[in-house]
Amino acid sequence: METVAPGMSDTRNIRLLVQFDGTNFYGFQEQKTHRTVQSELKKGLKSLCNEEVVIHTSSRTDAGVHAIAMPVNFHCHSRIPLKAFVLGMNSILPEDVKVLHADEVPLDFHARFRAIEKTYMFLIRCGYVELPLSRNRVWHVKKPLDVAKMDQASKYLVGTHDFTSFRAHFCDAFSPVRTITNIQVTSEHGAIIKIEVSANGFLRNMVRIIVGTLVQVGLGKWSPEYVQEILLRKDRRIAGPTAPPCGLYLKDVRYPEDLVVFDRWPEGILPLQESPLLL
Repeated sequence: METVAPGMSDTRNIRLLVQFDGTNFYGFQEQKTHRTVQSELKKGLKSLCNEEVVIHTSSRTDAGVHAIAMPVNFHCHSRIPLKAFVLGMNSILPEDVKVLHADEVPLDFHARFRAIEKTYMFLIRCGYVELPLSRNRVWHVKKPLDVAKMDQASKYLVGTHDFTSFRAHFCDAFSPVRTITNIQVTSEHGAIIKIEVSANGFLRNMVRIIVGTLVQVGLGKWSPEYVQEILLRKDRRIAGPTAPPCGLYLKDVRYPEDLVVFDRWPEGILPLQESPLLL
């Protein structure tokens, strides 16, 4: 593994921790005809560094999906301090995407391929009135949900499985096998239900299909045990609907503990809210 210290090479590998509201983005990945997170970051870095950079992301989120803390990385020749990658970028970027943290990592680091675990969070609000202040932040479900049964059902998904039943029909991943290390369904602030899923990787729409399936259990339409049958039958058609993107957040991406970090700004990671403001 290449761990060339700063100053020993003309090239630097910078990792940024990015937060964004995905409401008005057509996903992360750059597209010619739509506004994306990657395109905004690319424009900002070109202005700041005076060079074109290739941005590597830890996760390619879909349109409408948010990120509390998304790592990205890029190589550049600029010698500007890390502080400028945070404060300078935030003076350029629009209000719905900001940089929280910057550090310098080895040249061979890749935000996606070095990740060992990702955690997504999905928020549901139950109630007959859809609150304007939670619009585009949660999935609004009018009827009450049985959180205990949803959590019970979710445990059938923990472990290494073929998740064919829980991936989009257009998913092009070579293998449908993934390992879910943890999944929890809890109730927050009364009407708010939080579903957190950690895994070594995810298939297209995997979390949203899991959530849509668990909601069917919460509504009493399916038993918790039926989720195991859905998993074993490997048939997308028998799983629940795909939950809307507005309730989904990339919460955390974990890397090996021995990852070398040459420098960082600010020192330590900024404290992050687990859940956005939901009134």
